[in-house]
Amino acid sequence: MTPGGRVQAAIEILDAILSPPAGRERTPAHAVVAGYTRKRRYIGSKDRRAITGLVWQALRYRGRALWATGRERLSGRDLAVAALAGASGLSEAEMDGLFGGSAYGPQGLNASERALADAVRAASGPPPWAVANMPDWLAAEAEPVLGTSGPAGWRVLAEEAPSTMRVNTLKAARDSCLAALRDAGVDAVPTALGPLGIRLLSRVNLAQLAAVREGWLESQDEGSQIAAALVAARPGMHVLDYCAGGGGKSLALAAAMANEGRIVATDTDPDRLAPLSRRARRAGATIIETRTIEPGDPVESGGFDRVLVDAPCSGSGAWRRQPEAPWRLDRERCDALQAVQIDILTAAAPAVARGGRLVYVTCSIFPAENDAVVERFLRSNPAFAPLAAGDIWPAVLGAPPPAAAIAGNAVRLLPHIASTDGFFVAVMERARR
Repeated sequence: MTPGGRVQAAIEILDAILSPPAGRERTPAHAVVAGYTRKRRYIGSKDRRAITGLVWQALRYRGRALWATGRERLSGRDLAVAALAGASGLSEAEMDGLFGGSAYGPQGLNASERALADAVRAASGPPPWAVANMPDWLAAEAEPVLGTSGPAGWRVLAEEAPSTMRVNTLKAARDSCLAALRDAGVDAVPTALGPLGIRLLSRVNLAQLAAVREGWLESQDEGSQIAAALVAARPGMHVLDYCAGGGGKSLALAAAMANEGRIVATDTDPDRLAPLSRRARRAGATIIETRTIEPGDPVESGGFDRVLVDAPCSGSGAWRRQPEAPWRLDRERCDALQAVQIDILTAAAPAVARGGRLVYVTCSIFPAENDAVVERFLRSNPAFAPLAAGDIWPAVLGAPPPAAAIAGNAVRLLPHIASTDGFFVAVMERARR
């Protein structure tokens, strides 16, 4: 493909993401990209990397482009122009070389598009919401936790997230996994905080790695690994993963328990839960039972030493991986999620045995989904008391937490602290009497 042809392909993908057909409004950007390239087998690997690179660059530049131009909406072509002129810093002549109306390439720039390109080139001093690539009202929600972090706290939210794996200790050790990756030509290093994490420094097709196929490694963000570790599950325990989804944390818990005890992984969506059985077989995790439940269903009252509630949330802690997501979230949806979170936490609590622990986790950076939910739950459930998650950290992770990761009794991981996704973890203990 010509450089112009690559740009035109990126524009078509961006249009499908920004203005999707009815019924496809929430299709993740990566699925749109995959669908587009899969239908066009003539697109080679180098072309695919160039096209997807421009798509992701443009999506991450959306906040800056909207601010610089003063517009409320941008088309796929507008956003591509803004990203090439602003993020890539292409000159007018270089832009004309791409937008020259050549075969399969985009038509030449009109006066409005040239003005848009000039505006993003000239813009300086963007506000936090534009830097973080989210609407201004959402930046206001994040201000209590990011306002004191300086520019880096906002800037990192629009950057590419690292690719991280968790070593499955049921089958391997981290040193052997690092060696296997090195032999496969993959550049990788240990993670900074998690003792079982590996950060990939080179792009790789995970499905082709023998260490992944054999169940030595599972794809899991370092923040998610830490959240699972803070459950403090030990061999022989009974553990409930109440919102298990695809089961990444259930697999981590099974390894922490050395396949001794019992894990019940539940979810209201059988399709989300379905991959867990296959993943468990690959990982050699034999203590996981999957169970589909209705919303609010109780599960074995008082039957579990640990109950993990990884609640549905905005996903704001992982928006680096889905840069289109902030622009799809509205206030109504945000409010609805907070109601769901307290309902789920309340429904899961009876399953905690006396002296057991209830662990509330989100991948959100917003206090309204985190601190506020826990405070509301504790006010209504006097049988539970908060534990200092920062004290649990060294016992399960082998080293003290970064001071910036401690928020009162909770752990709050933010992307700029250690390149993890954003996570919140609160641990509550049920009274023994």
